[in-house]
Amino acid sequence: MAAPVGSGLPMTDREIREDDADDLLVEAADWLVCLTSGAATDDDAARLAAWRATSLAHEAAFREIAGVRNYAVAAKHNKQPAMVSRRAVLAGGGTVAVAALTLGVARPPLGLWPSFAELTADHRTAIGERYAFAPVSGVKVEMNSRTAISLLDTTRDGANGISLVVGEAFITAGERGAPFRVKAGAVEASTHRASFNVQRLDGGVRVACVDGEVTCRGGDRPLMLRANEQVFVAADGGTRRSEIDGAKATAWRRGLLIFEGASLAEVVDQINLYRSGKIVLANAALGGLEVNAIFHTNRIEEAVPQIEQLLNLRARHLAGGVVVMS
Repeated sequence: MAAPVGSGLPMTDREIREDDADDLLVEAADWLVCLTSGAATDDDAARLAAWRATSLAHEAAFREIAGVRNYAVAAKHNKQPAMVSRRAVLAGGGTVAVAALTLGVARPPLGLWPSFAELTADHRTAIGERYAFAPVSGVKVEMNSRTAISLLDTTRDGANGISLVVGEAFITAGERGAPFRVKAGAVEASTHRASFNVQRLDGGVRVACVDGEVTCRGGDRPLMLRANEQVFVAADGGTRRSEIDGAKATAWRRGLLIFEGASLAEVVDQINLYRSGKIVLANAALGGLEVNAIFHTNRIEEAVPQIEQLLNLRARHLAGGVVVMS
């Protein structure tokens, strides 16, 4: 797992000369070039995290160069691949550098390498890894495999919370005055006390309440979820509410994936969290096939042949761990 930002050397205030600041900007630009090369690895992300944690000045230099907020806007308008050099970064500042980034960095094809947002997240898990941390007192966050989470900026967002960049997380929040928030794309789940699961899928966001009450916003209407209820908010804003068995919905915490009448599209999304490469369906119609199955996450390689037998499908194995099912 890439080390979370702040887990390296302690961040300390120190007096920075102008030359030092320039050197830090150059180093930060080098890191940006590395991250946007398409060849960045988890080791690169870990070394970057340690570099950012060296001092407040290092972190400030990286944020100035990266311009994370501007990046998200610029990437939407980027149509042609482009490379960016550190000289271009320093000559034009963070915003110009951001405008030169490629759409492939924002959304790598088939998710075959981490996106820029994942690499710059505060906490990340690798394939098959789980990790837990406490973002604030009284709140525990359990991260599933291939998950990236950033902490919300309380000075800007006005409340404690996290942003689920990719993947899945289980949140346990004790009784609190101010709500704890979880952002996942355009969806926001908040609670004063609850245990709930949030997952980002290709087609939308799923929020499942196991205990307590969770308020969900971002769909076509706000919803209050209670124990053993979930809502799926599609990319177009449509919502689908349903009753669940909370223990089965969060069985990944026990190393199981339990599907009862689930669509193949949903099953594939879930399985992709636990393997390198990606399973893709040859056509959209296959996504509606119904699946009843249990998979062990530590034996996830058995999932593809199981699905082939259950649904009489054929799997073609391509380079990079890509599997096309038809």
